[in-house]
Amino acid sequence: MDSTYAGAYGHIKALSLDLLSKDQINRIKESSKDEFIAILSGTNYKQDIDEVYNRYREEDLIDIVVNTHFLRNCKNAIMLLPSSGKGLIRAYLSKIDIENIKLILAAKLIGKDLQMTENMLTINRGFPLGILSPMLSKDEYSNIIQQKDLAEVINYLTRYDYGKVLLPFSVSAELSRDVSGMATALDVEYYNGLLKAFKFYNGNEGPILRFIQSQIDIRNIMTVIKAIEMNKTVENILIKGGSISTEKLAEMSKMRIEDAIKDIPFDLSEALELYRKEGLVANFEVELKRQSHDRYLQIFKASSISLESVLSFIIEAEIERDMIRLNWFKKYYNIEKEVVNIGYGI
Repeated sequence: MDSTYAGAYGHIKALSLDLLSKDQINRIKESSKDEFIAILSGTNYKQDIDEVYNRYREEDLIDIVVNTHFLRNCKNAIMLLPSSGKGLIRAYLSKIDIENIKLILAAKLIGKDLQMTENMLTINRGFPLGILSPMLSKDEYSNIIQQKDLAEVINYLTRYDYGKVLLPFSVSAELSRDVSGMATALDVEYYNGLLKAFKFYNGNEGPILRFIQSQIDIRNIMTVIKAIEMNKTVENILIKGGSISTEKLAEMSKMRIEDAIKDIPFDLSEALELYRKEGLVANFEVELKRQSHDRYLQIFKASSISLESVLSFIIEAEIERDMIRLNWFKKYYNIEKEVVNIGYGI
């Protein structure tokens, strides 16, 4: 038992009451488009809905609401942590910044205007671009999007590690009109930062390290699958640190998808069947994440007074956000394509 986390654990148990119950989840999944917002209003999302309901279009409302709710949970969890645990959780959540920065760079490269609403970045007056972050403030994001071009954005970001990683690309990206090199560099920075933030504190944190490695595996497997589908090379875009070597992944990229996924620590047979039927590569990623969550969340939750319990809450909040957004998106746009279950009771 680690007394350092005793107080945080009690508060996390209280925060966990904010997560949806299975009954609430089922009602959301079974609802029609017209019932969706009303049913969500009958949960702990009511305050978030009431605050923004009359200010945004219906198609944007759910994104704003679930992102606001998720970020509030993240901030509350981080505040409860002792200093020894804050680094890893912040490193994990910095993926939000990474994705936002990628999107900002891409938008600046093609000359699109960006705006901020509540806890969202938007493009072209309302189209959701990305969510704001519990790390970078709204003011910081406002300053970033006010930079006039790609070079100025990169220069502004040099006050953070992100910018130092991007600086070598400031000229080449403008000339090539391509941000893929910067995207890879940001991914490498993220996963290296996550591994660096991991520390053995009590000696029983091995599952956290294996979870981080599984996240690197997921990123690399999806890189391989997309490369196969697009007949591209994976040279220089794989990330080291996962349980699958980059050499093996490079070999996988030369195979057919059904052959490449045979010898990996995930069972993607269901996703493969749906891919053959619907043609959605996204199902592979959903299935990979689901299996990783199923594998590690119960372990984290069983380690009650520990960093693992806080991480499990963050991940469950993340799954809940993705579940609500996916179900709303399918209902609002009347999408019939079958999607792999996001998982962990959801």
